[in-house]
Amino acid sequence: MRLYRINALLLKYYYITLNRVDRLFDIFYWPMIDIIVWGFASAFIEDISSYNLLSMLMGGIILWMFVWRASQDIAVFVLEDFWSKNLYNLFSSPVRVSEHLLSIILFGFLRGLASFIVMSLLAFLLYSFNILTIPLGYIVISIFLLSLFGWSLGLFVTAFIFRFGQRIQVLAWSVAWIIQPFSCIFYPLSSLPSWAVPIARLLPTTHVFETLRAVLFDGSINPAGLWYAFIADIILLLAMAFFMKSSFERARVTGMLAKGE
Repeated sequence: MRLYRINALLLKYYYITLNRVDRLFDIFYWPMIDIIVWGFASAFIEDISSYNLLSMLMGGIILWMFVWRASQDIAVFVLEDFWSKNLYNLFSSPVRVSEHLLSIILFGFLRGLASFIVMSLLAFLLYSFNILTIPLGYIVISIFLLSLFGWSLGLFVTAFIFRFGQRIQVLAWSVAWIIQPFSCIFYPLSSLPSWAVPIARLLPTTHVFETLRAVLFDGSINPAGLWYAFIADIILLLAMAFFMKSSFERARVTGMLAKGE
């Protein structure tokens, strides 16, 4: 792995983003829509409730953005190389797949931070919600754990793209939303039906957002839940990295890198 090649790829994605309106929309427009819609809803519910629902819902949607951003960016940037027929040229060069994916992960994380800042400022201006009412240490831990999970989802989708081509590209936009109902972002684990609880307990995201509610409600933190989330994230990330690597090698053999279908 060479730093100068990763830097070159970062510059590539930087210039693509500057010259693509849809990529800029990903950073600003959709996060703003989420904040406005959920902000109005949570402000109304808070008016008829004794709980601090605004903080819980705003904190949840802002932090969830890191899962969405991390998972989608990996898959979509790879898809764009398929669409432009550039993937074959890219891997005809000395660039390694690990360098390619690391550059996407780093650039996607920077895009996520930009969206986080925009959403936090907008939430403060429109609803007087200060993200720093959540302890800074917990925010950092949450961003780290949710980004790890998002990268795992992104590698999972990318592996399927390398195996089956662009015909399964819908997963790039939908996989994070399939996970969302079981992640208990806007409601506690106890509100799920009995059949969904075991699924939710397995997800690292559930433990992150359950802890968020506990922090906002009474200031308590469940270290065991966060440790579980970290260990599960690492295991999942390693498994998805192995799956992605095997899918990439298969794509080289089958010619999927060149034809993309």
